[in-house]
Amino acid sequence: MIQMLGGGWVRFRYEESAEDPVYLVGDFNQWNETADPMDRAEDGGWVTTLKLNPGEYEFKYKTGHRWHNDRAAHKYVANVWGSENSVVVVNEDRVQPGMETGA
Repeated sequence: MIQMLGGGWVRFRYEESAEDPVYLVGDFNQWNETADPMDRAEDGGWVTTLKLNPGEYEFKYKTGHRWHNDRAAHKYVANVWGSENSVVVVNEDRVQPGMETGA
């Protein structure tokens, strides 16, 4: 599950229980399989939060030797392995007219 928190912050949630640690792996971390470990939530799912620049990012969840897509990804794209990667789309936050802050 993907939750857009604003300001480029994105919460990723892998909802399956897993015995092995879960990692968020994607082009935002050069597909480094251990760069972004996820934390186990009280309900057994796994979560992590990243700040990403506006754009589209391919990713998967990795646990043990298995790779998983996000069922709630914004879209999916084919990869070189003959399967698909999940995609998260981060839009540029814009201040609405009349909602500016400051003096």
